[in-house]
Amino acid sequence: MTERFYPKASKYFAGISRDRPIFQGDIFAGGFGALWRHPTSVQYQLAGQEGPQNPPFPKLDELHDAVLVQGKGYAMILPQPCDYSEGEKGTSHPLRLVAPLLPLDRYADVDHDKVRSGEIGHTLWVPQWKKLGVQDFYLDLRLTTSIDRAFLTRDTRVAALSKGAWVAMVDRLSRYFIGVPVSVGDFAMSQGLLYPDASNL
Repeated sequence: MTERFYPKASKYFAGISRDRPIFQGDIFAGGFGALWRHPTSVQYQLAGQEGPQNPPFPKLDELHDAVLVQGKGYAMILPQPCDYSEGEKGTSHPLRLVAPLLPLDRYADVDHDKVRSGEIGHTLWVPQWKKLGVQDFYLDLRLTTSIDRAFLTRDTRVAALSKGAWVAMVDRLSRYFIGVPVSVGDFAMSQGLLYPDASNL
């Protein structure tokens, strides 16, 4: 029997209140990802051709026109919390690294079952936290983007990961960016107290 990479959907989210600090894995309405496409490459793609070899660097207005905003209005914050904590570095810089949540529906260009089982390394399965018109979502780590902190506030936060889902997220980040899985037991012992509801578990 294959071990589950993610907790069950019913165990995926924690309760949130405005007093709960913003934490790694929190989901926000109004977030997005952005892809800076090369305009010449876009032209080749539209023509059904392979990308150009060594195209010239585009003019600034061409570059702006080729930006693709990704996501359906939800994004997850990715870094370790000290990078954006309201009492630490978060007060000194406006950047927040996020990845967009994309609907995992019949139009998604990824294998749905493999996303849900954790087999696609650049994705993170995220079940819906309320009835949003789609079955669930997935996070695409290839679309990570820095956005202004004004997009991510306690008032725009819509969901927070449970401790089990948070550990799965950290494991996915480590596997994707470093190529090394997280030892769940060791991580829980050394980092578990960072989790906002750790004292209640």
